[in-house]
Amino acid sequence: MEELIALYLFKHKKCPLPEIGTLHVIESNAVAWYAEKKIEAPVPSVKLSGQVTETEDLISFISNRKDISREEAMVSLTEYCTALQNMDAFGETKLAQLGKFYVNADGNLIFKPIELPAALVPPVYAERVLHPMASHTLVVGDKETTSADMTAYYADSEDTTKSKWWIFALVFAATAITAIVLFLNEKNHSTTFGNKSQIQPTLTTITYRVAE
Repeated sequence: MEELIALYLFKHKKCPLPEIGTLHVIESNAVAWYAEKKIEAPVPSVKLSGQVTETEDLISFISNRKDISREEAMVSLTEYCTALQNMDAFGETKLAQLGKFYVNADGNLIFKPIELPAALVPPVYAERVLHPMASHTLVVGDKETTSADMTAYYADSEDTTKSKWWIFALVFAATAITAIVLFLNEKNHSTTFGNKSQIQPTLTTITYRVAE
């Protein structure tokens, strides 16, 4: 029965076990390590969920493989699941090439998947390459565009800003000249800068006498 469950699981990515739950194949993603210039291969794993799904297809699979009736296949599957539930504490049952069932200290049935040897899924060398001229689709706001169009847009905006620098300089110069003219035309100002008040000489006190 263990081999049939393993075959069914590999084929359908899930396998229901009556009164226990459902085994699922969990797919993972490749992991890129740019600093180390390598990509680790995706490693699938098997997990047991508490939700029981439909078993009719699994029963038909067992019936065809063992060349027995559906009723016998159902009895065989039920007996296997019952034996798993009745395992003693810390007992275990291996599932070929996938892992093992065991009962923990709390009396709960647990499935522990096996870890694939690193030699079976070695990382591969991968160096990140940038293609500045490559164009790819992207979404800006609610509109779809391309990276090439966005690069051209920002380049045009930058060129337009640079080409109008003299306008800002001219406006600044005109403002400065206007301020100077207004300052010079005020009634309390003249073209002479600085303090215009006259200095009054101080009377000198005679502190000596000329001898006759």
